[in-house]
Amino acid sequence: MNSTIATDRVPASRSVEERGRIGFGDFCIAAAQLVVVLLLLRQFEIESKVFVQLAGVAFAGFAIHSFLPLRWRLPFFAALSLASLPLVLGLLNGIWLIAIGFVLIGICHLPLAAYLRVLLLVGAGALLASQRAGLLPAPWPEAIWPILGSMFMFRLIVYFYDLGHDTAPVSRAQSVGYFFMLPNACFPLFPVVDFKTWRRSHYSEDAYVTYQKGIDWIVRGVIHLILYRYIYYHVALPPSEVTGPAELSQYLVSNFLLYLRVSGLFHLIVGLLHLYGFNLPETHNRYLLASSFTDFWRRINIYWKDFMQKVFYFPAVFALKRFGTTRAVIGATMFVFVLTWFLHSYQWFWLRGRWLFVPQDILFWSVLGVLVVLNSLYEIKHGRKRRLGKPTWSWRGFCLLVAKTYATFLFMCVLWSFWTAESVHDWLGLWSALRGRYSIDALLYPALALAVIALGSLPQTARPADAARARARERAVTIASMVALVVVSIEAVHTRLGPDVATLAHSLRSAHLSRLDNAKLERGYYEGLLSVDRFNSQLWEVYAKQPANWMKIESAGLKRFVSGFEQVELIPSVALSTPHGTVSINRWGMRDQDYAPTRPPKTLRAAVLGPSSVMGWGVGDGATFEALLEERLNKEPVTQAVERVELLNFGIPGYQPPQQLAAFDRALRLEANSVIYVATGRELTRSAAYLAEALHKRLPIPLRLQSIAERAGARPGADEAALAKLLQPHSGAILAAVYAEIGGRAKAHGMSALWVFLPQVRAGSWQEETQQSVTLAAAAGFAVLDLSDVYAGHDPASVRLAEWDDHPNANGHRLVADRLYKEFAAQPDKLLPPTPIR
Repeated sequence: MNSTIATDRVPASRSVEERGRIGFGDFCIAAAQLVVVLLLLRQFEIESKVFVQLAGVAFAGFAIHSFLPLRWRLPFFAALSLASLPLVLGLLNGIWLIAIGFVLIGICHLPLAAYLRVLLLVGAGALLASQRAGLLPAPWPEAIWPILGSMFMFRLIVYFYDLGHDTAPVSRAQSVGYFFMLPNACFPLFPVVDFKTWRRSHYSEDAYVTYQKGIDWIVRGVIHLILYRYIYYHVALPPSEVTGPAELSQYLVSNFLLYLRVSGLFHLIVGLLHLYGFNLPETHNRYLLASSFTDFWRRINIYWKDFMQKVFYFPAVFALKRFGTTRAVIGATMFVFVLTWFLHSYQWFWLRGRWLFVPQDILFWSVLGVLVVLNSLYEIKHGRKRRLGKPTWSWRGFCLLVAKTYATFLFMCVLWSFWTAESVHDWLGLWSALRGRYSIDALLYPALALAVIALGSLPQTARPADAARARARERAVTIASMVALVVVSIEAVHTRLGPDVATLAHSLRSAHLSRLDNAKLERGYYEGLLSVDRFNSQLWEVYAKQPANWMKIESAGLKRFVSGFEQVELIPSVALSTPHGTVSINRWGMRDQDYAPTRPPKTLRAAVLGPSSVMGWGVGDGATFEALLEERLNKEPVTQAVERVELLNFGIPGYQPPQQLAAFDRALRLEANSVIYVATGRELTRSAAYLAEALHKRLPIPLRLQSIAERAGARPGADEAALAKLLQPHSGAILAAVYAEIGGRAKAHGMSALWVFLPQVRAGSWQEETQQSVTLAAAAGFAVLDLSDVYAGHDPASVRLAEWDDHPNANGHRLVADRLYKEFAAQPDKLLPPTPIR
């Protein structure tokens, strides 16, 4: 735990004014690099369009700031930071956030005793916490909570601590600039910047050196984020796909490497602060090369470690010193890790509106705390090696360092997998993969990690003795990295490098949820998820923006449990008022108008099967694509073969492909003569997962699926995670059986069968299994209609309910209805049964 906050030292003879000056040539070089950085951020859509806009404002502000008199620069930064809030959050949200922040800062400076100010801050915090939890009404929109919490939940502690321990006066610009830091408007997850370090680092080194370091760190952050995207989209596995040692090793390594997103964001944030003269220390120091647990704690999220050390560890050591140095270190270290666990939940509360207490958190921080204590005791007894001057190098020392680093890395991969698991039970289920088939593939990711660690452990090339040459070399590396990334991102370039390279480049150029997190997001519609807070996925930030009172399907009271294979159905004759409109369920348990039990003559009655996007969660009655399409088909007929069209909406939220067998049975009872099966993606994976759930719960299984389960060795009542792994290799057979059952029975009843692919609103999500699903549907006798491009050319925000809710909104449903009408107008036979309708 013994470490100090590093700051760059400069000769005392040089004044701050001298250090703050930058030559016109150096400024032009920095400005040119920032233009390329902005292009890089735009080309790879780093974080969000709003952040790219904010970066443009920050870079333009840098150009003005660099030539202002030094005394004006901090007020300019503070003013620009305040202006960024309405720009990013909207005028009303920005004003409310600034007003609340000013009240909290003002309490810190009241002319009262420290304990009275603490009581006032605690009282204000309790009031805000009650409003955040929804116990008390708040006059401001919920959108401000994540950013307000990010700015004040930890920074306020540091600020008040330093007010009491530092005699240097604090200016208004320092207070405002510290709390409302310019990049914070876009990042709920923000490093805990130390106020004393932030203040003292302002132009603590020559301006052009600080600016160049900031640019270097921004580029480093972008590279981390691009590496993260590659791992997130192409390497990371869901636990259900961990079926053998090779997949287990891939899962463990890739899951830990997802932390690159946090290190990338923090480098990006601190790099931006450097552009305004804040010569802050780095936030992460090659943490993958930690050679012990104390070394890991020192290297990863350094700002958090320094915050805990300064505010809690040193005071605890001092308080416990009378019990002896060893006991003081043990007690203070465990105190810090217990507080880290608690403050992690505290952070989640301010960002999400609820506390997070799960066994994984408690055990993770407990285990890591014990390991750091043991390492600390070892260092106290044997001494920590400190290298002074040029270190001596030997093969023995190198191999020992690599072995220790590799062992630490592997152990952290295992511990990290536990922390990010959905539950302790799920984590224990991962290790059943060790009973799978062993192959050389199991060594691939551990071997790659070992190679990277070995290369990283080699002695670093000595910096040139000439500081100017060193800076020139670093500047050249930064510029070369930026130019290479920008060139590769250009479509005309990467498309010439082959389809594989083009596909990879395209996937890295935009931020979207992976198939694993899209599955979690879909689950989040129907149940509470806990694992999205572990900073290992983009889903965490999506959930952080979701209002605590966002209405979900599962809590809406529209469904009821039944004892059959389908488990749930809509409650007949129920009407629910939602923020999006009224949702009415008819007497047959459908989200639709009422229909007669028998089909009228000369009527095409088509049953539309599907999940919540078919049912129409998020739009009012009459605004679903099924209702809009039915209305238009009757007003503007596409065929003279029928007098009327009735589309029966059998969509049920949360239904997986096997559950559509029960929905089809209900459709037959209402004499449907056509069936439209709407697939929304990942049909194979979801089919296997649902069969595993049904077997685990010992539900009655349809005969076609029973035989597949028996072939897979999946026994009723077994662990669900284990069942999912057994059934996943048979997912194609499971889905084929579902399609064959619906398609075969439709043919036997003289019905037409149409399979429609309706994508998720998020571009590219859930589509990795589409082609195989199309093949299986066609083989089962379905006519096929692929609407993969139905939302193409439209901003996702204009067709979905919200960033955290991927259901199509009213505009999205209109697009789907219009597209289906055009398809049926061009090919009415896809809708009509094979025999004439009487």
